[in-house]
Amino acid sequence: MNRAAVGELWRYPVKSMGGEPVAELMLDHGVVGDRAFAVVSVATGRVLTAKRVPELLDATARWLGSAAEITLPGGPTIRSDNPDVDAAISRWLGQPVRLARPAGRTVAVEEYQGDPDGSAELATFDLPAWSFVDDAPVHLLSWDSVQAGQRWYPGGNWDLRRFRPNIVLTSAVPDPGRDTPATRPGEGAVGDELQVGQAIVEVTGSCKRCVMVTQPQRGLPKDREVLRSIISRAGATFGTYVSVRRGGAVRCGDPVTVLVAVQAEGAG
Repeated sequence: MNRAAVGELWRYPVKSMGGEPVAELMLDHGVVGDRAFAVVSVATGRVLTAKRVPELLDATARWLGSAAEITLPGGPTIRSDNPDVDAAISRWLGQPVRLARPAGRTVAVEEYQGDPDGSAELATFDLPAWSFVDDAPVHLLSWDSVQAGQRWYPGGNWDLRRFRPNIVLTSAVPDPGRDTPATRPGEGAVGDELQVGQAIVEVTGSCKRCVMVTQPQRGLPKDREVLRSIISRAGATFGTYVSVRRGGAVRCGDPVTVLVAVQAEGAG
């Protein structure tokens, strides 16, 4: 069995905008500089995401250490600390918005649940006070999972940008002591503790997928079949969420070691 290692690292400084591949990430509560900003509707005070405003995916952002550099489609490139940043993003989206940082209190997201082209409903939910992440601070995805998806739907483009992982593993995490098929792709079971570089993380759950993975972005067309195949073959889950037990640096090439493996019920 191939030993899992870190193959790629990604950071997304502005929620729902395109991210940046990097050689190193720092983990504390989550990924430093990840989802550090969000676009907020002036009219509602709620965070906008690509589930409601898919155009957000056409912009990209990179982390500068305390600010983000945002490149809008066709220009301009503007820093988050530029006084004109709100006006530039508002002109691009065609509605009044502001770029916000976490303010130490929960903030609501406003987005569509379901397919915006079908029977979608507008819904809201709260984000944590310290970051603009949805369900967990760090997202793992293995190339084994991506390759499995490609087998489920060979005609689709399973580009990593659809799934927005932070840490991409070269292969599935081994399941020591568990009676699970060797061909099952995955990134660990709930309760597992993994050492990734200097950091230790705990698997908290599977990543439930939604319309976000179908949305168009630079070089990727809209494709509903990606989500349909994940729903039919994996119960809508694809990838893994983890929390940070011990912070530290994670670099491309770092090995992934299972420190604690939760025994599956009935195994052993």
